[in-house]
Amino acid sequence: MFAIFGIQAQSISVTSDSLNTPFREGRWLTGLSGSISSNTNTVGTSETKTITNEFGLNLSTGKFIKDRWLLGGKINTDRASSAGTVDRTTESLFIGPFVSHYLSSNTRGSLFTTLSTGYVRYREETQLNTLQAANELSSEGGGFGGLVGLGYSYVIQDKIAFDIGFNLNLFWVGVDQEELPSGTISAQNIAISNIAFTFGFNVILDDFFF
Repeated sequence: MFAIFGIQAQSISVTSDSLNTPFREGRWLTGLSGSISSNTNTVGTSETKTITNEFGLNLSTGKFIKDRWLLGGKINTDRASSAGTVDRTTESLFIGPFVSHYLSSNTRGSLFTTLSTGYVRYREETQLNTLQAANELSSEGGGFGGLVGLGYSYVIQDKIAFDIGFNLNLFWVGVDQEELPSGTISAQNIAISNIAFTFGFNVILDDFFF
């Protein structure tokens, strides 16, 4: 009798969680998010300044394989440019699967964590502005990347979710670096890491658009 009661209590708990959480098993979530930042650095008391602007755009879609467990794929793009003594432009493209876990079954939303690994394509253009002839470096290549995210998702009417959080990106890429005007080409291994503040929205559907 105690065993039957325990099984029934567990069944009621699971059913209640499924009814309460908008992140229910079998539903689809598709989202668009972005990040943007700008900063200015001044060296000592000089008037030399470096201005850096960065923005990113992220697209993801997935299915809840279990209540509050989301499995899917994502595409992240990022572009940063700086101007000053050194002009630099970097671009990266990340493609890979991801898994997210929503920590609460609250109908209003939940904290969530995200983990993703995948392929990275990286490109960089650098120009050193001096009194002599300008020197340029051009790098391009691919490699492996990982992403760890933490945020909060606020849900409206069980259908729309607004996200805010932080992402830690870690990339390891091998590039062919060309120096101009000499035309010298060399192979380089680059490790890249950055933390980005993100914001976006998601659509939660019982079926994938059809």
